[in-house]
Amino acid sequence: MKRLLATFFILLLASSLVSAETYNLPGSTPDGKPYNNIGILGEVMIDLNVTVVNTAPFPKFVVVNPRYDFHVLRLSGDEGMTSYRVGSTSYHVPSSLERTSLNYYIGFWLMPYETVVVNFRIPYNDSYVVHTYDYKTPCGDSSRMTEVKYDVINGTLQYTGGHVEVTDHLYPVECGVIYPPLVNTPMMLTLRAMFPLDDGYVRVLGYEGTVTFRLTNVPDRTGLFNTFFAAALPVIFKGAKTYGFTPNYTMTYREYMDEFVWKYRGVNPPERHRVQTQSSPATSNMFQLSNTLLTGVSVGAPVVKPPKEAGLDFPVWIIFLGRNSVEISYHVEWSAGG
Repeated sequence: MKRLLATFFILLLASSLVSAETYNLPGSTPDGKPYNNIGILGEVMIDLNVTVVNTAPFPKFVVVNPRYDFHVLRLSGDEGMTSYRVGSTSYHVPSSLERTSLNYYIGFWLMPYETVVVNFRIPYNDSYVVHTYDYKTPCGDSSRMTEVKYDVINGTLQYTGGHVEVTDHLYPVECGVIYPPLVNTPMMLTLRAMFPLDDGYVRVLGYEGTVTFRLTNVPDRTGLFNTFFAAALPVIFKGAKTYGFTPNYTMTYREYMDEFVWKYRGVNPPERHRVQTQSSPATSNMFQLSNTLLTGVSVGAPVVKPPKEAGLDFPVWIIFLGRNSVEISYHVEWSAGG
């Protein structure tokens, strides 16, 4: 009996140390979403209502990219497809297959001369992961934590150790000053890229909706590790009106590159011909994102380059982030009539 009690006590003690968590930097979440070497995971959710018309005197079947959930907004209300993610696997559930499939492709029918609105969504539970760039100091990976460990002790998740990269060199003694690096570059979506319809009868008349950009400091499970970085508009819809930024952006990319970074490090930027551009709105508040927006600038110029088509005047947010996520949202709108 004593032996059984002792065994039971050992099992109880061991159970208080289970649920260990280890995060590599860079690494990926348990469901396979990658984050960069400062722990930042970027995810995009999209919700668009698209108006399409079939000008033909016969039906047309439009195939849908399964990366998007869709719902045809017409009387029956039962045509569409939803998705969800379990671990690293996404599952897709089409409804009314007799109306949402043709030749074993998933999509929807357009009746002769019909105009219909279709909702396309990338939902929270199956978000699109944005590539986030690593951050480097003049010392490379030296002094950077590459592993963080937690254990559940007495019912509470606690930091229990990690790994710091160490160099054998005597110099430099210090490895620069951290500035908020730009962790992403915008993706450019043109109308043709979004709707590559090879049919002269089916046309897109317009779209409008919301884009949400969620940024998470993945390894910070207990509020010990803060991150300081800049984030760019994740998706640019070429030719569309973009407005309603929540929270308002801190500055434009040009202001970030030509002014912010240099002022933060306390040096003058190289002299060159300056082109007059529209600055960020007067209402832009660097502290608007609760406690996550800061004024500041950097040590060393950022190396992330936007796509050439994007130009230099897209929004940038400066973010100071602890254990929570932060969400940035904005509206987009386009119509064939301008």
